[in-house]
Amino acid sequence: MEAALISKQFIEALTEVPAAVCENRLEDMEVYIKQYIPDFLKQNFPFFITETMAESFQPRILYHITDFIGLNFTFFLVEETNQLFLIGPYLLNTPDNSYCEQILQENNLNLSLLLPLYQYYMGMPIATNSTMLEAARTAMKVITHYEENIPYQHYQPQAKHNREVANLSPEGYDEAMMELLEQRYRMEKMMLQEVRQGNSDLALKYYRLFSQYSRSIVRTEDPIRTAKNLGFSLNTMLRKSAELAGIHPVYLDIISSNFAMLIENSNNLKELDEFKFQMISAYCRFVQKHRLDQYSPLVRKAITYIHVRLADPLTLGKIADGIKVSSSYLSKLFNEEVGKSISNYITEARIQKAAELLSFTRMPIQNVSGYVGFSDLNYFSRCFKKYMGMTPSEYRGKESIGVH
Repeated sequence: MEAALISKQFIEALTEVPAAVCENRLEDMEVYIKQYIPDFLKQNFPFFITETMAESFQPRILYHITDFIGLNFTFFLVEETNQLFLIGPYLLNTPDNSYCEQILQENNLNLSLLLPLYQYYMGMPIATNSTMLEAARTAMKVITHYEENIPYQHYQPQAKHNREVANLSPEGYDEAMMELLEQRYRMEKMMLQEVRQGNSDLALKYYRLFSQYSRSIVRTEDPIRTAKNLGFSLNTMLRKSAELAGIHPVYLDIISSNFAMLIENSNNLKELDEFKFQMISAYCRFVQKHRLDQYSPLVRKAITYIHVRLADPLTLGKIADGIKVSSSYLSKLFNEEVGKSISNYITEARIQKAAELLSFTRMPIQNVSGYVGFSDLNYFSRCFKKYMGMTPSEYRGKESIGVH
């Protein structure tokens, strides 16, 4: 016990991660761990160590458990005492809002918990896996006098309580996981860069590579739920990437909300995978049509004004008044930067918006016509065929995604 106390003090001073010796009983482990968990999390998560897991723990093995919300615990049994030396909780990385959103989505929790979860994470110590494993191995040698190579096992209850994720040396595990995460992050970054440019082919290429590096990361026992959660996360990333291309968030609502609905309503793995590829293509097409970052602030204002008020009777004068600039100056600048008159741009914007509504919603064609600013359905149909090469009903039959 003296060696255990010294090891506890050493680890807490070195890593700022709490450590303790407790009885090797499930109820004792639960009491110790739950003192670090706030009530709003206790109410929403089961205790992540099961009786079966506890009974499987063996001496002379170093265990690492990641719980449902990404908290980590490292421990080992103290032979002949029916006790265990437990280190944690701690985080492996500094969390941000995206990570907190992902945790809530994966566990089917309301986003109203985002702020308290983020604040809770901010109070957690952060330590690398290699640091914690080396500290635990040192403590294990001091306490148990066991000098041989110490096996390592990592359990992740999001998958299965008895799933062994790794049985490597700490060094080998760290190197393998670091390489996997770096490659995954790099492919994700490359994919989002291509989405910002509207390059669908390259974005899909990097997504396929990203998916390959993600396959070993098991998040839940339910593969359908896992696929849905990954779909929601991808939808969020793609939307943010499109926003970085200068697209106003209001324009992205139809794509984002429609795919979110399709994902949630699907219970087919193949279909859920197809939605992810469709999402990437849809966002890239949208960026190609609507990106604004190549225009001056004044022209961006004019374009935003047009898209937000497509259903209104729009004229050059009304737009110029709305953004507080002279009509002649706006007309000249708009033609120079966009390469077309404002009136032509308005018509094209209305047709493009109509095409999105036909693809992503069940809105009747007559309602689509009025929604984008056409009071005459026949005139709308003629304009649509002129720009799109087919009638609105033909276009819906060919291009719609999940609206039949």
